[in-house]
Amino acid sequence: MVMPTSPDYDVIIIGGGPAGAGTGALLAEYGHRVLILEREKFPRYHIGESLIPFTFGPLERLGLVDRMKASHFQKKYSVMFVQPDGKRSQPFYFHTRYDINSVAQTWQVLRSEFDEMLLRNAAEKGAEVREECQVTALLRDADDAVTGVRVTGKDGKVEEITA
Repeated sequence: MVMPTSPDYDVIIIGGGPAGAGTGALLAEYGHRVLILEREKFPRYHIGESLIPFTFGPLERLGLVDRMKASHFQKKYSVMFVQPDGKRSQPFYFHTRYDINSVAQTWQVLRSEFDEMLLRNAAEKGAEVREECQVTALLRDADDAVTGVRVTGKDGKVEEITA
């Protein structure tokens, strides 16, 4: 009788962007064995981002507010909307619109640096992060449930990883 092997990880996350890195950080924080697989090498180019005020809560939960406050990212206290004809709205000040004081400020981030901050935070919380690897297939059991992935590393080595 062949004994089944235990999975390599509890969770495999494909993609180390904000959703993958945030999820990986939280799951690792709770003690799960997490692997984040990312195709690119961070920092990687990505279009810039204007964070909305209510990103404060998730950043706080991830333990990143102090890093954001200490960062060089442009602080934002309001927004203006520009119509197609160039006409601008009055400033929309966050502190006059929301009762929650913590959302009175947000940031304009450079996505390459922001995404790297999130990914490194996941690693600091215990997630294993592998960059420059390509997930090429999902592994399935006899019932068609996904049980892992096939990955090709930067060196061309193919590996099967289970969760």
